[in-house]
Amino acid sequence: MLIKDIQTEEKLEAVIEPIEDNDYKTLKKNKAQYKWFNWDKYKGQEVYKLRLKDNATILGLMCIIDHTDPGTNAIEIELLEVGDDNVGDKKKLDNIAGCLIAFACRESYKRGHEGWVFLTPKTDLIPHYISHYGLAYTPPLGTKLEGVMVAQPIISQRLVRKYLD
Repeated sequence: MLIKDIQTEEKLEAVIEPIEDNDYKTLKKNKAQYKWFNWDKYKGQEVYKLRLKDNATILGLMCIIDHTDPGTNAIEIELLEVGDDNVGDKKKLDNIAGCLIAFACRESYKRGHEGWVFLTPKTDLIPHYISHYGLAYTPPLGTKLEGVMVAQPIISQRLVRKYLD
């Protein structure tokens, strides 16, 4: 998979792999980069990191949940965070979040969920998820306070092709 250097437009090879115990210490030291979530709370869960192939620096993180119950049968992106250097107008590298979302989509296929992926978005990110990734928004239903963003199989296929192939 490739991420893009914004300044040079160079494509850089990246990898996604399970987070290691020593990475949590690095995240604590580097709190300015990952300030939205306490990743220590997710030790023992399925957390992945994205980094450049030849560099150990974590560029993005994602926690997924494999919902195998027939009523859900999907991968949930519980948390997704890109390092502060690579967010917004001043970001240095692009496609980090796209690669992580596409990875979750590919895992959905591998695990028999046919590409179904969902996440609960921050309200201000809903338009971004729709325009950049093609996710569909389902508003809150019943007693549920939050809506969800959904990647249907056709969108998951597109994301895997765009970001991982």
